[in-house]
Amino acid sequence: MEKARIFNIERCSTEDGPGIRTTVFFKGCHLRCRWCANPESQNFRREILLKAVKCIGCGKCMEVCPEKAISFMPGFGMITDPEKCKVCGSCVDACYQDARVIQGEEYTVEDLMKILERDEDFYLASGGGITFSGGEPLLYPAFIKECSAQIHHRGWTVLVETCGEVPLGNIEKTADSIDIIYCDYKHFSSEKHRELTGRGNEHILENIHWLDEHFQGRLYLRYPYIPGCNDEMEAVERFLDFASGLKHVREVAFLPYHRLGLPKYQGLGREYAMGDMKSLKVQDLYFLREYEKKYDLKISIQ
Repeated sequence: MEKARIFNIERCSTEDGPGIRTTVFFKGCHLRCRWCANPESQNFRREILLKAVKCIGCGKCMEVCPEKAISFMPGFGMITDPEKCKVCGSCVDACYQDARVIQGEEYTVEDLMKILERDEDFYLASGGGITFSGGEPLLYPAFIKECSAQIHHRGWTVLVETCGEVPLGNIEKTADSIDIIYCDYKHFSSEKHRELTGRGNEHILENIHWLDEHFQGRLYLRYPYIPGCNDEMEAVERFLDFASGLKHVREVAFLPYHRLGLPKYQGLGREYAMGDMKSLKVQDLYFLREYEKKYDLKISIQ
């Protein structure tokens, strides 16, 4: 049976697609977006995350770590060196305050389905189902396909949130198993895209075009609106030009920047690339709806 590394399962979600859903977060992503809200999702390896607000600085984690992988980092706290850590869990078990968490556990399809089944009544009553997110879920194509078959057998829907930076073969393998795809578009310039995310956008755009031609489900594009990165009107209009030129995309969503992931960067001992940038409110982007008059697209702000 296929396995996948998952770092979070969020039940009774109403923000990740239609109806009531369970959102499954997979570990691993090829992009390194400056504003990423889930830095613990980026690496495929398991990691120890410190919840600094709970830590009392007792030092017990340092005492019990057999690899001596934990040290105090000023401004961060008791941080684990991922190069030394073997994720044995000793520090997690020894923590009096539950301030340390292992990010990433192996699940079989059977393991995951036992959890998903708990909320079946909610899915069926609301027209909801399962959302695969991450990280990048399409880096686990065999797992997605096998799990989706069981989900559909029960009458639930499958939604995939993807950054698009995946091998086309992964998309081809899973496309007929997915009902809805939310695909991100971050910048029209490949050079700027590389600066913001670590990779160019050519592969992502090719995958979007393939989906527009071949995907039989509902395809939506999402634009993370990030001040100082892609909020200039040229970038927004180039995105809308691109989206309106697709045959099967009739709705796009703008996602206001937020800094809710900041504590996770701190808990991993990583600097936050967005600095002191303030979060945006949904209403800050209402002006973008005016573009509906120019483009044959529905524009939502999420």
